Amino acid sequence: MSFKKLKLESQIIKACIDKGYKHPTDIQKESIEALLRGRDLLLIAKTGTGKTAAFALPLLQDIIQNDIKHTQLTKLIIAPTKELALQLEKSILSYSRYLDIKVASIYGGANIKEQIRVLNSKVNIVIATTGRLLDLVKQEKINLTKVDTLVLDEADTMLDFGFVKDIEQLLSSLPNLKQNILSSASLGPKVKQLSGQFLNNPKIIEVKADDRVNEKVDQRAYPVDIDQKKEFLSYLIGSQNMTQALVFCKTKKLADEITDHLNLDGLKSAAVHGDKTQGFRKKIIGQFKEGKIQVLVATDVAARGLDIEDLYYVINYDLPFMVTDYLHRIGRTARAGKSGVAISLLDQYDMANMQDVERYLKIKIPRLSLDGFEVDKKILSISKKNIIEKDEKKIKPAGAFGNRKKRKEAKRKPKVRGKRIVGQKKER
Repeated sequence: MSFKKLKLESQIIKACIDKGYKHPTDIQKESIEALLRGRDLLLIAKTGTGKTAAFALPLLQDIIQNDIKHTQLTKLIIAPTKELALQLEKSILSYSRYLDIKVASIYGGANIKEQIRVLNSKVNIVIATTGRLLDLVKQEKINLTKVDTLVLDEADTMLDFGFVKDIEQLLSSLPNLKQNILSSASLGPKVKQLSGQFLNNPKIIEVKADDRVNEKVDQRAYPVDIDQKKEFLSYLIGSQNMTQALVFCKTKKLADEITDHLNLDGLKSAAVHGDKTQGFRKKIIGQFKEGKIQVLVATDVAARGLDIEDLYYVINYDLPFMVTDYLHRIGRTARAGKSGVAISLLDQYDMANMQDVERYLKIKIPRLSLDGFEVDKKILSISKKNIIEKDEKKIKPAGAFGNRKKRKEAKRKPKVRGKRIVGQKKER
C-alpha cells in the first residue's frame, strides 16, 4: 500500500517521499486509518518502528481538512524528556514542510520568555514536557481551550518518572478533547490503568515481541577478552571503515574512558551522558550528525530520544541489564525502512546477558571473530548460572576477621577505651 491510498494530502505525501518513505509500515497503515476515522489509539511499539509518523501524519491531515485557522493551538503532544520533545518537533517539521502549519516545542531548562514569545506567534501543534507546560498554564501564558487532540508519547517512561499527577492535572485543563492517542513501549499495569482513564474505545495496535527488532538490523556478536575490549573496539571501527558509529556503554565513567582511548587511537570521538550539559550534548550530537565526529559514545539515559538518520552502525561495548534497553539501543539503526548493523562485544559477563536477549527474541545471534583477538573457548559456553556462582564465591564475606573462629576470639577479646576496658567488670 502507498501513502496515497491512505488518502493523505499530496503535500504530506511529498514530504514523506523526501524522507525516503516509499510505503507506510504496517503500524503506520493501521494507525493512520484508525485516526482518520476519528478513533482513539493505543499504540504499543518500540522506538524505530515509525510510530511518530503513525500519529503525526493524521494530525497534520486533520488540520488541513478542517481548515483550522492558524491562530489556534489544536494539537498537543506530551513527551517525557526534552530530548524526545526536540526529536518530535524535528520529525513533525519535516512532515509539514510543504504546509502552512506552525510547530513548537516547550520544555524545562530553556528560556521561558522565548518560549512564551513563540507561543504568542500562534502555533498549531505544541510538543511539551509536563513540568514546563503546567508552569505556562499556571501563568496563563498558553491557551489550551481549543485543543481537540492530545498525544501522550512514551507514556510508560512518563509513569516511570512519576508524572501521573501531572498528567491528571493536565487532563483537567483540556475541556474540548475529541481524540486521544497513547503511545508506549510496553503495556504494563500502569499503562493499562492510564489508558482506561484516558482513551475512549481505542483502536489497539501492538507490535509483538518477535517483531520489535527490525528485520533489516543485522545483529552480530564478537566474544572478546575483557582486557582487550577497548583495543578491539578501535580495531573493529578502523578495520571496517566505519565513518559513523554509535557506541553504547553502561556507565558515565566508562563512556569517558572509551572516548579517551578512541581519540588516542586517532578516531575522533566524543561522549554524551548525564554529567554533560544539555547544550554540550546538543552540540556534540549535531557534530556527529554532520560527520565531524566519527564515534559517539553514549549511556542509555543520554540516548533517550536520540534520532540520527542514516546511522548504519550501533555497537554495544557492553550489554545492558535489561533486554528492553538492548532493543532500544539497536533501534537507533535501520530506521525508516533502511538497513543497519548492531554489533555486541561480549566478555564473560556479557555472554550471559546475550543469552537472555536470544531467549527473548527467540533467535541465535552469530558469534564472529577477528584475527589477533582470540578468546578462550570456555567463555563461549559460559552461562549466567556459573557466573553467579563464581561471583558468590568470590565476594562471599568471611566476616570482619576472615572466619568464624576469629570472630569468636574477637568477641572475647576486651576493647580498651581510655582507662576502662570494655567487656570487663568495673572494679569497686
